[in-house]
Formats: sequence, structure tokens, C-alpha cells
Amino acid sequence: MKYSQILSKEECNIIVDLEPANSVWFEIKGHDPITQEPKVCKTHNRWWNLYADEIELGDTVVKKRGELTFNIHKKDTVIMHKWEKCNDIDSTLKKGSE
Repeated sequence: MKYSQILSKEECNIIVDLEPANSVWFEIKGHDPITQEPKVCKTHNRWWNLYADEIELGDTVVKKRGELTFNIHKKDTVIMHKWEKCNDIDSTLKKGSE
């Protein structure tokens, strides 16, 4: 399985109440924008970690299942980060699963 396929299965839709901590896990604590229920988005991939410094209180983070974009919705701007395929990662994962 390609790494991009793994990433496309992830999803998150959260309004940020606590900025992401700097750790191995990428974790955002906040609430669901529809239900207002407390929520946590957590992943071990490093892709989301690349943009942790761009995330502030009150932002909405959106990663839709089936898509390879990570979006940060601010009050007046949407920042969209597209997954840049890395053949080395895909090849490594393929070799490891054979």
C-alpha cells in the first residue's frame, strides 16, 4: 500500500481549542464544528506536523477522507496544503509489505 493511500484514509474536522503540542503524535484538541462536542484529532504521520506552527486557537482544521489536502481555515483565509508524493516513501512501504 502506498503512503498516499494511507494518508487519504485519514480525516479530521475540528475547531481548535488547544494548539498542537510538539511531540511524536500530532494532536489537536477542540470541538466538532457541527455538534459542538469535544473532539481530538490525532495521527502519527509527519505530514500534518509540518503545518503545526500555522495552526492557532479558533482555526478549523479539515482533512477529508479520500482527499490528499490538509486545510487550515482561518477567519479570512484558507490555507491548503497538498500532499507531495514521495516515491522513496511509497517504494519503502511497498518493499516492507511484500
